[in-house]
Amino acid sequence: MAKKLKIEKRKKRAGWNLMPKVDFIDSAMLKSPHIEIFGSGKIEIDGCEGIYEYTDDYLKLRLKNGALLICGQNFDILTFENKAITVKGSIKSIEFCV
Repeated sequence: MAKKLKIEKRKKRAGWNLMPKVDFIDSAMLKSPHIEIFGSGKIEIDGCEGIYEYTDDYLKLRLKNGALLICGQNFDILTFENKAITVKGSIKSIEFCV
């Protein structure tokens, strides 16, 4: 007759918690600009108050707490409405200045 194998039951391991659950939204997060970068060809900024300078290879945007400098080539502003701006072009560098 065959022997029965003893199978150990393992406890479930706690899952990795890379992003802690937050039940509230910080008020500073609502006031600061929201920036999304899509590769090196497109950037969306929510919270843009205006444009300081705009050339084919240089863009300086006015934010509530400073300025955002975007350097690259072939810049084109796709949309700019309700403090949200979308810029398309070859982005080389992004710099935030206070």
